[in-house]
This record gives sequence, C-alpha cells and structure tokens, in this order.
Amino acid sequence: MAEAPKPIRFNASWSTQFRFTQAIGRGLSELMPVTATVLVGRRGDEGLAEGEVDIVYTKSVNNEHQFNGRGFFSNGPARPWLRTIAWLPQEDRLLFAVAPELNISTFEELADRKPALKMVAQTGSTEPFLKAYGFSYDDIRSWGGSIGSMEHTARDAKERRDRGELDAFFGDGSAYDFSAWTWVAQHGYRFLDLREDVMAKLESELGLRRITTPVGFLPGITTNLISPDDSHIVVSCHERLDDELAYNLAKGIDLKKRDIELSSIQMDYGVRGVLPIIEPTYWTSLTGQIDRQWDEKITGAPLHDGARRYYKEIGVL
Repeated sequence: MAEAPKPIRFNASWSTQFRFTQAIGRGLSELMPVTATVLVGRRGDEGLAEGEVDIVYTKSVNNEHQFNGRGFFSNGPARPWLRTIAWLPQEDRLLFAVAPELNISTFEELADRKPALKMVAQTGSTEPFLKAYGFSYDDIRSWGGSIGSMEHTARDAKERRDRGELDAFFGDGSAYDFSAWTWVAQHGYRFLDLREDVMAKLESELGLRRITTPVGFLPGITTNLISPDDSHIVVSCHERLDDELAYNLAKGIDLKKRDIELSSIQMDYGVRGVLPIIEPTYWTSLTGQIDRQWDEKITGAPLHDGARRYYKEIGVL
C-alpha cells in the first residue's frame, strides 16, 4: 500500500516567499508524498505557536529575539519551541532617505525642524531609530505629516513623488523590490546616517544589529553609513513538526539550492520616460548562493532535530 501523503502548511506573505515555497515544495515532494498548502496573511510565529501553520519565513534577528525572549522582536516570553530548517542569504538593511528640497541631512535636523513630512515607512521596524533621536511617528503626525506605505518599486515611488507624497522613505533596503531605492537615489534623496552612540545604545538595549552601507551602494551615498541590519531569511518551524518532514525539508533545500536561487528572480519594467521605452530591471531577494544553511549562528534559533539529523548525515555538523 502506498504511503499516505503527509500534510504540510506553509505561510507566505509576499511574492518571493511564494517562489521559495514552490521550489522547496518541489524538492520535498520528490523525497516523500506530501499535501502542501500555502496560507496567506497568517500570523507568522503566532501561527506556529497555535498550530495554524507548519513553516514560516522569518528573519535571523527576529528568530534570535523570539527564541530567547529578549530584544525588540521578542513580543513577550521566550519561545523555546522555535526551530529552524535552513537559512537563505539576503543581505538586508534599513535605509532612511529624505527628499532633496527639505535640505535635511541628519535625524537631529528632522527633530529640530519638525517638518510636515508625507512619509512612507515600515513603522514597526523603524520607529526605535526615530525614538532614539527623541521623536516618533505620532510626533510626525502632530507636525502635520502622514505615514503611508507603498510597494518598493520605481513605478510606485515616482507616482507618490508626482503626487507630492514622498518627502521621506524609511524601510528595508534589500534586493527585493529594490528599484524604489535606486529611483529615489537617482533623484537626489539624501540618505541619513545613524550616530555611532545611537546605534551602540540600540544594540545594547534592544538587541538590534548593525550593517555598513558602503560608499557607492546607491547614487549619492558618498560616505559609509551605519545602518540597522535585517539580514537573512530563515525557514522556521515548531519543534513539534514531524521529524520526517523536517529531515526531508532540509534535504530538499540542500538538493534544490540552485532551483531556489533561480525561483527568487523577478522583473520590474521600470518607469517609462518621454519616449515609449522601458528599462526592465531584474532582481532577486537573495544576495548570494545558498551555502552553510545549517549555521546556527545565523538561524537565530536551533535546528529542528530532523534537520540536524540530515546535516549530520552529510557530514557538515
């Protein structure tokens, strides 16, 4: 009698996660019979805790804080049940840029001048950096400003700019939908640096990390910037995940590394100029080859026992 397929539920909240899920699912299905479901918009770690989902995509620093119950992303008590299968390389940082006509080049100037900014921001992940300089998103609203959101594409950045709604842009600066950052850089937006003492305090008090944004990373960045680090995507699960599933997930990712890398490639058609000419841009949310995906210094939470068994079998642990 054929083995009954085992159910597995993936959580995916944006396009690249769907692409990862497709590639990982193909690898898993070649190793064992499964019935895979993709759940959209579920609550990530909360879904794992309550048994709604089996696999979520998280970030390294989030996993570390959640597992230990300490740090900005801990969201309450420690979650000692959090486990990982593998991590996927994505060098990511938070970038802070303001429109050139504001003539603002530091966070201190923002706090002092209190401009009515029409801003795009990831409020949850960026507000600690504003508060370190003595103001918040509520303060910006009290100054007459507003906080919105947009897709990180050149097209959306241009549309907001044309409407006069892009005085500032704060958010993640990964390769994922990166064309918005290229567009604002090419249009003179100024990128703000974090002071060394501010970043050191955020590291010690909130467990946040830093990464250098080097000269030339984008047009107009002429000095190395201290940026908050938000690197690396982690395939995460609960310790109760079936051992065979965890083993074969780790094996499937290992065997299908190149497929996963290729699946992350996306394209943006760019912003049409005066002539009907487009400038297609290709990008990937991965910033390197998948390698050493078992490294617990990066996963932020321990490997699942089933994944660990596979990595031990191939001699990397």
